[in-house]
Amino acid sequence: MNLLISLATRGRPQQVIDTLRKSVINWAVPTTRMVVQVDEDDEPTISYLVAHPLPNRVSMNVKPREDTIAAKWNRICAEPADVYMSAADDDPYITPGYDAKILEAALRFPDGIGIVYGHMANASFTGIGAPTAKLVEKMGGIFPPLFPYWFVDHWVDDVARIIGRISFADVRTDQSRAGPTQEMREPGWWATWFDAAYLMRRKQAHDIIRGKDFKTPSWLKDILLRHHPMIEFRSRWVNENVRRDERLRQASLPQADARYQRVKDNAIAMISHLLDDYGMTPQEATMFRNALIPPTVVPNLQRAFG
Repeated sequence: MNLLISLATRGRPQQVIDTLRKSVINWAVPTTRMVVQVDEDDEPTISYLVAHPLPNRVSMNVKPREDTIAAKWNRICAEPADVYMSAADDDPYITPGYDAKILEAALRFPDGIGIVYGHMANASFTGIGAPTAKLVEKMGGIFPPLFPYWFVDHWVDDVARIIGRISFADVRTDQSRAGPTQEMREPGWWATWFDAAYLMRRKQAHDIIRGKDFKTPSWLKDILLRHHPMIEFRSRWVNENVRRDERLRQASLPQADARYQRVKDNAIAMISHLLDDYGMTPQEATMFRNALIPPTVVPNLQRAFG
């Protein structure tokens, strides 16, 4: 088996080189590779990485900048691998032999469908997530390119919990230099959009469970197809904390960004699909619709003048 790591970076060339060196020194498997995903308009990073030789088995991939970080990580899916992993430029992998540990954990899946977790970064997702090629194929990528920032990890976590395919590896990253979320805007709105998409995630997970290649005893499949309310309750609890977190609201950037607006416009265009096409009750659909697209007219309100 082989591990292929997709590391996304932008505008921090010296930091990414330091992260690469610290991560690569801990490899134990000769087939492990890493690809540094660079945007074609990020000239400082390109020039720096050309001038400073990359470690062995590390390459640079330069492409036009995508609107989402998930799409940038997903570039790696065009290359064949048994297990994929995303990486950032500010938290190197510090566990000796972490690649071997991840591949060993991935072998526990009887059909090659699942994701390997390292230690948790917070209550909603792991600091290290390495999905197998078969799971990446079923999900359409390492992450769904629907969000401008970290809700993608939460999405994959929900699906992984519903299908019951998380295998733990004792692997950590160095979080001491991890910076704040870049490009964070309207966290409360995105938390609510995420909640509104719960039936889409449930269907995605149930389609995987019902697949003929999902090798699980029928009694266990029956359990997995029924335990989603517990995972969805926990998921909404996580997002309720996002909506209440004053620090996140204060750190939220202005909305005036073309890339961000394209991502949000796409999310708004999907709202009717999420609320009307998966069997959501009319009452719940109305609640989400009012929260995500507030009405411009207040019914039954008497006019003060005119």
